[in-house]
Amino acid sequence: MNFLRSLFGKDEKDEGPPPSAETLAEAKKIFFEYSCNGLYMAQNDVHFSKYRVSKEQAAEWRNEFITYWRSQLSTEDLTAVQKLRDADAVDSIPDLIAIVDKGDSYAKLRIAEALAAIGYMAEDKSLRKQTKATARKIAQSILDHPIQVSESHKIEIERLGGSRSNPEEYIMLFAKDVVK
Repeated sequence: MNFLRSLFGKDEKDEGPPPSAETLAEAKKIFFEYSCNGLYMAQNDVHFSKYRVSKEQAAEWRNEFITYWRSQLSTEDLTAVQKLRDADAVDSIPDLIAIVDKGDSYAKLRIAEALAAIGYMAEDKSLRKQTKATARKIAQSILDHPIQVSESHKIEIERLGGSRSNPEEYIMLFAKDVVK
């Protein structure tokens, strides 16, 4: 480790003192705001490295974030599904699969999309393949059965720009994308 530091011109004293409690609180807020996703932070010009959060601390926060959103999973309010997707929470795959049959067609679609995205991030090749296959199976099931959409999900679809088409068409369009 010291070899790498000297190679890149940094030694331990160049890193400065550990971040203050106030700095860590601000860093944690930002970390959670961007679903623990460094890519999202970078895309929004957030320089998270300036907080000097240790890898161990970031891993602890990530576990806290994922644990919280796993406990909030619901087929009515899909916020948790989206947060877990954004965090690439591979360990939430069983939880998502467990609730999929409890939701309407829109909830099933969002869960299938999340599974497809999260499955892509799985390091285990077998898990990646199984998760993608499950996402396609869920999406195909949506296409094979009559579309059911709750009133709250109809409002959400309209808010997302689905007002140009009816909710059934919206769901079918995106379910076809998952099947591909």
